[in-house]
Amino acid sequence: MSTLNVSMPESMREYIERQAERGQYSASEYVRHLIREDQKRSAQTERGLLWEYLTLCAKQLDDGELAENVTAEDIIAQGRVRRGRSA
Repeated sequence: MSTLNVSMPESMREYIERQAERGQYSASEYVRHLIREDQKRSAQTERGLLWEYLTLCAKQLDDGELAENVTAEDIIAQGRVRRGRSA
């Protein structure tokens, strides 16, 4: 396992320590937990964008207007822009 040093205000460090104590685990475990939860949220967002892509493609196929040369990455980028995220 590797180490990462993070600088933060004292109040944040104290908060992390309190949360870790409440959950009966170390500050490192608490931070890893937060990162895992963020990874899950990101994966859910990506799945949502892919679902939008599939839905759009299905609709375009049904309507006979499937755009050529449009990739999944194009649709994902458009979805990110609609949701205010950077690509």
